Amino acid sequence: MLSKADAEAVRAQNRRLVIDHFRHQPVSTRRRMSAVTGLSLSAASSIASDLVRVGILSESEPVDRQRSRGRPEVGLHLRGAAASVAVLKISVGEIAVSLADYQGQVLAALRRDVDLSALSADAFVALARSVLSDGLETLSPQHGPLRQVVATVQGVTDGAERRIIWSPILKPRGIDLATPLEALTGARVRVLNDCGVMPERFRWGNEIGSPDFAVLFIGFGVGMGLRLSGRTFRGAQSSAVEFGHLNHIPGGDLCRCGNRGCIEAYAGDYAIWRAAKGASPSLFEKRVPDAAMKDLADAAREGETAAVLAFERAGEAIGYGLGRLFTLMDPLPVVFIGSGAEAMDLLEVSIRRAIKASAIDGIGADTPFVVMSDVDKVTLEASTTLALAALDEAFSTAASGPVEEAAE
Repeated sequence: MLSKADAEAVRAQNRRLVIDHFRHQPVSTRRRMSAVTGLSLSAASSIASDLVRVGILSESEPVDRQRSRGRPEVGLHLRGAAASVAVLKISVGEIAVSLADYQGQVLAALRRDVDLSALSADAFVALARSVLSDGLETLSPQHGPLRQVVATVQGVTDGAERRIIWSPILKPRGIDLATPLEALTGARVRVLNDCGVMPERFRWGNEIGSPDFAVLFIGFGVGMGLRLSGRTFRGAQSSAVEFGHLNHIPGGDLCRCGNRGCIEAYAGDYAIWRAAKGASPSLFEKRVPDAAMKDLADAAREGETAAVLAFERAGEAIGYGLGRLFTLMDPLPVVFIGSGAEAMDLLEVSIRRAIKASAIDGIGADTPFVVMSDVDKVTLEASTTLALAALDEAFSTAASGPVEEAAE
């Protein structure tokens, strides 16, 4: 016989299978749930009834009305009011907040335009609290209690997911953001690198078709997130995967991080801009407007030599970095995100050429590329998915109804 602990583990695993089923199939039935999860119909039905009882699932109108025999089956879906989650996005020139219910439906969103670069640590934390507080005021009791907050920022965060170690958009370092936001909300707060979160966007989709892939952001900076064996990779001490700060040319062009020769110093928007304009390799803009980068890309497409060479140089830096990555692990599909992804027609040839030149036997030069340029949308959906997945895990192990719980 199973011990009590073993029985609880099996029960939690089965609940997790059922909840995950509804992330892929928003409306389902007990019979369909049984067929997809592999659980017996009696087990699936029992778990579903239990999840309805504790307020995680809701019953809806009967489905499969055309069945020739028996009653139409009752539909089931995740109960939005079981909980709510918040996403705080910290980026160049703005802080934005978005709130969603347990089904993943966006309840409210707002943003505040602000220059973060001049703020002290205390002023920045006060601003983040204020923006999040304004967003929470839009929630009503029927939306469900706030359980998870995911704060994303460009830069390096700590392995405990609480502090911003360094960010190019902030002067202070080592900012504890989680503690004051938890005091404000009473919810679990996770502080994460924005690129590191991006693979979560594909957790419940099938756009990539592989459990292993990279998400590569090209824009104001160059960053990467990795999904390996179906899990988003995170470092033990920091957010890690600082692809843009791998060294490309020792002692080369100046990067915003203060080092010289980083991939970003050749492939970030400011790097492409200064190369095309003949500016000093030690000069960089705070941010090149997207419209200006679009005009530069158009100039390259029209054959302007300096612009063509700047984009080729950027693609080469990215390609050599990917080639090194593929030497450490098997080649994997790459999703390109951000304003730079809109210029993939100018980058792809040199990226693939550099992968071929740097990887053993050119392995990985033909790896699939996927382009999704809307970085704000990807970051929002990824952060919301991460928060909801953490709730799913908590609810699957809870003995009763929705409880406040922490990590994935």
